[in-house]
Amino acid sequence: MRIWVTGIGVVSPLARGASETMDRLIAGERAFAPLSLFEIPGTRGRIAAEVRDLSPEEVAPPGEAEGWSRTDAMAVLSAREALGHAGIDPRAVPVDLVVGGTTAGMFETEDLLAWLSHDPSAIAPLKRMLSHPLSSTADHVRAAVGPFRRVRSVCSACSSGANAVLLGAAWLRAGLSTRVLAGGADGLCRLTYTGFGALAAVDPEPCRPFDRRRAGLNLGEAAAFLLLESEDAARARGAEPIVELRGWATGAEAHHITNPEREGRTAARVMRDALRCAALTPSDLDYVNAHGTATPLNDVMESAALRACLGPEVNRIAVSSSKGQIGHTLGAAGAVEAAITALAIARGVMPPTGGLEEVDPDCQLVHLKEAREVPIRSAMSNSFGFGGTDSVLVLAQPGRFPPPLDAGSAPRRRSVVVTAAATIGPLGVLASRGGAAYLEPGPPPAEGAIPFNAAAHLDLARARRLDRAGRLTTAAILTALSEAGLGGAVQAEAGAGDPAADVAPSRTLPGAIVGASFGSVDASTAYMRRIYDKGAKYASPADFPNLVPSSPVGHASIYLGLRGPVFAMADLGATAEAAMVTAIELITAGEGEALAAGSVEETSPMIERCLGPICSQVVSSGVRSEGAAVLLFESAARVRERGARPVAMVSWWNSWRGDGVGMLAGAPAPARLGAPGEVALRAQATVPSPAAVFVGREEERLVACLQGSPWAEVRRSTLASRSGDHEGAGGFAAAAAVAALASRDLASVLVVGGAPDRGYAILLVAPGDA
Repeated sequence: MRIWVTGIGVVSPLARGASETMDRLIAGERAFAPLSLFEIPGTRGRIAAEVRDLSPEEVAPPGEAEGWSRTDAMAVLSAREALGHAGIDPRAVPVDLVVGGTTAGMFETEDLLAWLSHDPSAIAPLKRMLSHPLSSTADHVRAAVGPFRRVRSVCSACSSGANAVLLGAAWLRAGLSTRVLAGGADGLCRLTYTGFGALAAVDPEPCRPFDRRRAGLNLGEAAAFLLLESEDAARARGAEPIVELRGWATGAEAHHITNPEREGRTAARVMRDALRCAALTPSDLDYVNAHGTATPLNDVMESAALRACLGPEVNRIAVSSSKGQIGHTLGAAGAVEAAITALAIARGVMPPTGGLEEVDPDCQLVHLKEAREVPIRSAMSNSFGFGGTDSVLVLAQPGRFPPPLDAGSAPRRRSVVVTAAATIGPLGVLASRGGAAYLEPGPPPAEGAIPFNAAAHLDLARARRLDRAGRLTTAAILTALSEAGLGGAVQAEAGAGDPAADVAPSRTLPGAIVGASFGSVDASTAYMRRIYDKGAKYASPADFPNLVPSSPVGHASIYLGLRGPVFAMADLGATAEAAMVTAIELITAGEGEALAAGSVEETSPMIERCLGPICSQVVSSGVRSEGAAVLLFESAARVRERGARPVAMVSWWNSWRGDGVGMLAGAPAPARLGAPGEVALRAQATVPSPAAVFVGREEERLVACLQGSPWAEVRRSTLASRSGDHEGAGGFAAAAAVAALASRDLASVLVVGGAPDRGYAILLVAPGDA
């Protein structure tokens, strides 16, 4: 299957609109100016690349702007442009949505967080906090531009936008989608501005990517979306492609939370992966839009990686970085630069690297100091994020090259199994079968943090940079990997300088998708209070990296040596289920072989008393507690090859937006169930029923989803009263389902989870019963 890009939308510091932005990039214009959004005494830099005259009121429904953000505004405007450019109306044809980002409404809420930290008694549901969750941008794009059928929010720090495009491509290649609007959006905020300053990564002057005198990056803000379509769908409506999305790849360095590998081994590996996916070689490339942050370490690493990947062709292929003109737009960067790369191919013009005058000898490449008009057969766009998540996209002139691998065949979907589960919660650190403890009667968890002895599970010297969420996530994934027999193999594959790991396709290496509903809210609050009270010089370089939503899973990848796909999801109280379904989809599509997926939640008065009630609409609940839960998903073929045995099998899954009514009608019927009365009789007799429905929290919207489905009368178990009534309870429900299936207490379990206006379902069956 060929994937066409039929629409592009961009809001950048240079212009509103993809074409206008490209015009100004080609002209060499730079967007840096004194920062006007906010003022913080003591910052090293005072400039940024802002989108001027932007307000949420432009896109929010009347009277709703208080709960919308600048990030939302940029996302909505660029999404509308991409859809309009493509001639697509989501009300008329099914379209899916993936949004990458890191900041969401942080700019709009950070002063409120700092104020509330002075008076915790004032914490209450506040409408202004509706823009704070990372998933709010996708929600607002859906509200203003949709409807969209499937919606996901992705975070892998600065490669988030690229991974949004990658996930959309995977859906298309597997036949799960026909059209996907994929991109990223991030607005400027005090937290990131002071955080990068604390890392000494900001140049007080306009930045100079790849220049000998470069002294750091400049921050910017932007949004970009690409409308991806299967060739068949586009042709059927008479659409013409702008470019073809040929290849993609993502992989983790497992090296350091902020500093890249100097040698660029992983970046080079991921570039090779993307070219292999595209069925192209370096001789087919004409241009690279580099990540090119202008930081001393990144530019040297990327230059080394390009030389390693491209070989002799590196002396021919032109390279430029857009960050020298629009700044580093963080979670939006991968999408913005993919859009720029697509427009460069379509126009036959390569944009320059703003600020580059004297090339660093360690960064010797064919750099563009001025725009170059020349046909571009294919091009590569690089994105690298905190935690070492490297992602690469390859685009090409439509029809220039033979179809990529398997392009003419029907989509092939691989079977997915579960080989382990792990929970860390009020009942301790439990492996697969231990999850059944949360189904047993017992007292609710105690208030506050759970007992967790990190030293019993982690090497504290190696885990010194990990915050609590990072330690819980790492220990949970380690428990699952060890039980599945992959713990030692992962560490061996990730060994420093291991030639096999450096050439292995990222898709074949273990990875992880773990998120949190609202991120590190309390840590962000404490950080912002210091900034407001004492100034930028009190921004902690140790704390800031842990505030990025993908930090826990990034830390886990580094500690455990996970070098496959690694990123975070965010979807309010359905985050664990979103991560698990996404892992299933990636493995189904051939984009992964072994992925740990779930969520981590910490105790938090801010979530319990403010964000939970206003965003998740959970106004009365039991003891919140905290914990982490993951399932280890693998391709069935991989498990057979390594002689392992699954503990459960994925039979069916679904996700939806809206009330969910009818979304479970297509689920396979429960295994060997009799009449509803028989189910009730079995339950009364305490004889295990062959089927059950497990949910994290008992909510009316989930019960409504079950009505009219084959599972409407099946007995239902709720986990929150034992696991803790937090947003990650759905992960515990999935782990308990694995335990019941592994012990053969049940034959099939439907795990259902949701939050306002969204839901997920995964049908797990006992091994051998699929």
